[in-house]
Amino acid sequence: MTQLRPLARAALLLLLTTSLTACATDSAHARGKKAKKRTSKSIKLTERIVDLNGPITDGMTLKAQSKLYKLDEASHEPVWIRINSGGGSVQAGLILLDTMKALKSPTRCLVESKAYSMAAILLVFCDERYALDHATIMLHEASFGLQGEDPTNRSRMDFITKYLDSIHVEIAEILDMKVDAYRAKLRDAWWLLADEALKSRIIDAIVTHIEYESGITKTTETKTTRTYSESRQEAPAKKPQIPKRR
Repeated sequence: MTQLRPLARAALLLLLTTSLTACATDSAHARGKKAKKRTSKSIKLTERIVDLNGPITDGMTLKAQSKLYKLDEASHEPVWIRINSGGGSVQAGLILLDTMKALKSPTRCLVESKAYSMAAILLVFCDERYALDHATIMLHEASFGLQGEDPTNRSRMDFITKYLDSIHVEIAEILDMKVDAYRAKLRDAWWLLADEALKSRIIDAIVTHIEYESGITKTTETKTTRTYSESRQEAPAKKPQIPKRR
């Protein structure tokens, strides 16, 4: 009997260990499935798309601004902004940012390849933010230069810096971060992969499937029927011919 007790205890301990391991494995699998559901998303793109490809310049901003206004005038359905940009002009980007804020249509952003610098700021201010799995994002302290020896250049730089500081405060609030912690990230440039951007709340989800839907923007044609009335004129009465003299 005395020899059986240690064996029974060992068997019981082994059974408990196996059960706890199985529970932990099941819990890990459950967490993994939950995380997968949370990070991956299928989106449906429509014809209401504005593409930001390449450097952000005055010309790009002008084209994008014009299209945004036209789409917003047509309807207030969501507008997609598709970004593949390494950044560019701060002033041009700020014009586009203010245009986005003024729209009645909600903005949804998809980063396909990269969104750096000013392009990343535009991403953060969209109502919904998505990125493909291998997209990269970078935020940093804005750097800009002014040419020439105009004495007002210094005051212009101070003004733009002050304006950008207020924008960074807004971004910190959007990301639910303390301003000091956010600015510390920007000090040496904040580079993020898609999953890191998701954890930092810069994007809402990583896109794993895209569908395309056409015919969202409806145009109404007004047909006008015109009726033409023809007025018939009677043939003029023939004048009596005078007989020629013979």
